[in-house]
Amino acid sequence: MEDVVLVGYDGSPASSRALDWAIDEARLRGWPLRLVTAFSPAQNIADPMVEGKYVELETRRGESMLQEALERAKNHGVTVESRVVAGNPGGVLVDLSKSAALAVVGKRGRGGFAGRLMGSVSAGLAAHSRCPTVVIPEVTAPGRNAGGTEAERSEVPARRTETAPVPWLVSAPDGMSAEGVHPDDESQSWSYAGQIVMAMDALGSKNPALWAAAEAAQFHAKALTLVSTRAPYYRDSVWLDHAEGASRFRQEVAHDLDTVLADVRSRYPEVKASWQFYIAKPAEILVQATQTADLLVLGTRGHGGFPGLLLGSVSQAVLQHGASPMMVVPRSRQQS
Repeated sequence: MEDVVLVGYDGSPASSRALDWAIDEARLRGWPLRLVTAFSPAQNIADPMVEGKYVELETRRGESMLQEALERAKNHGVTVESRVVAGNPGGVLVDLSKSAALAVVGKRGRGGFAGRLMGSVSAGLAAHSRCPTVVIPEVTAPGRNAGGTEAERSEVPARRTETAPVPWLVSAPDGMSAEGVHPDDESQSWSYAGQIVMAMDALGSKNPALWAAAEAAQFHAKALTLVSTRAPYYRDSVWLDHAEGASRFRQEVAHDLDTVLADVRSRYPEVKASWQFYIAKPAEILVQATQTADLLVLGTRGHGGFPGLLLGSVSQAVLQHGASPMMVVPRSRQQS
């Protein structure tokens, strides 16, 4: 693996936003960029000379398209190289991810179907990449532009709809072993502006996504919030909020998250880290978090997912509907 940022680029607005994000990340980390575009191999061409001409033409088109992207990266002082490859774009990027430290792609590229939120290239790369992959949304959240300030992002209402039940929340913003609180919809904005949010699962400290999130928080000098959720047993959160044994349940949750938080603080003492726990549908909470978070970090498959399913249902839902950059970290990633 090389310390390089791999970027899939096809000239679409989505890939252009991905490039901008990748340039900033490469400059911050001091890594070079590797820009890649791909074209479909020649099909049913029996004449080698004709096939050669096709490959030559498509390669020139790709190089021409990448030229502007190369200049943008160089103008920001980033070392950059480019490749034009014959093959399925998703497969090409997955293969190249084996030698990259980070891959970046737009959510839906030039060939995406109208109305489809997630393109096949971004979905395939997120599921099969050998390195962490950042998916950049096609549009930003309401009231939030691509270059929005932290203050602007914090103004975005991050609450559920009036008809939805208010999730029950346990949080440890300034310390550990917090008791539960149950804020009403008026007092709780759930803003994660200026923060890296990590979607916790039962793997705890063994989840490579946790350490990728902590590393990102340290590089960006941002706070890290570990968000854990548990789906309610009934249609709303009342059962777990008021039922007998709820206090013990809160204590068990706090203990588990405190343990993970202590590990993070021990390994990354410079990072301001905290946790929050919601009783609600996990995908809903995480999608809501993307309305304000600077980056949401996910694992490829949550604990308890079906074997062989590389992207769990929660990860798929968040990638489909999320409004912030989203990093997907493969389970097999080696911790640094």
